[in-house]
Amino acid sequence: MSNTSTRKTPADAPAEIDWSRAKRVVRTRKGHERIPLASVRKIVGKTQVEVADAAEMPQGDVSRVEGRAALGEDIRLSTLRRYARGLGGEIELAIVVGGRRYLVEI
Repeated sequence: MSNTSTRKTPADAPAEIDWSRAKRVVRTRKGHERIPLASVRKIVGKTQVEVADAAEMPQGDVSRVEGRAALGEDIRLSTLRRYARGLGGEIELAIVVGGRRYLVEI
């Protein structure tokens, strides 16, 4: 059985996102998965050039952000915010303490 046959599309997911193409990387809490930035970009159906144009940043910066994230290296929040906007999305930041999730205003 492949991963795609067992995946569920989030109830509030936009219709234009093909969740069957999402790559599962790390299983975190029940109902939450982590996937690489590049996979998010591909699921949304954008190229690095399209993200760069929308984020008003060079394509090389988009590549570096994706590469640094894949290696677990630090990325400035402001850069990640621009990347998310280039995808047509936004960043949410949460702090988890004692199993409780606190969404932080940024």
